[in-house]
Amino acid sequence: MAFSAPTHEPQAPPVVSAAPPIPHVNPVGSTTAAIGSSLVLFPRATFLDRGAAFALDTVLLMIVAGLLDHRRVPVVGLPLLPVLFFAYFAGFWVWKGTTIGGIVCNLRVTRTDGTPLRFADAAVRALSSLFSFAALGLGCLWILRDPEQQAWHDKIAGTYVVKVPRDWPLD
Repeated sequence: MAFSAPTHEPQAPPVVSAAPPIPHVNPVGSTTAAIGSSLVLFPRATFLDRGAAFALDTVLLMIVAGLLDHRRVPVVGLPLLPVLFFAYFAGFWVWKGTTIGGIVCNLRVTRTDGTPLRFADAAVRALSSLFSFAALGLGCLWILRDPEQQAWHDKIAGTYVVKVPRDWPLD
């Protein structure tokens, strides 16, 4: 009986996808948790988008501060403008995930894990943004160099700012 060696033909390696496909999320009928978790899938907001939203918010807050015409917050004795900025930004980030300027520019703020901001996250982000501005604006300009387009206050608070479609619902 003749013995022959088995022949092995070379096989192509299995095809492995680098990343799983991103599912399309339909916002209609979705829950807030599903919408919030899908925000990290959107492209990061550019420096210009974020700057435009901040400019709109600043104009709005200056108008409100002018209408109030107070130098200090009566209860705590702090200057009005910083308290107004903190309350506006932190409040809107928790309530709607964006500000009025962000709504106009189609921006949303989300945590890096995709969940909506809590008040503690928004407070840390608002307070650390003072540091981003105080360092000659370098913390904000960092968006231009960072691969995730995060400013220093985004990195500190663990947040992303993303650009959403115009018809994307508010939280």
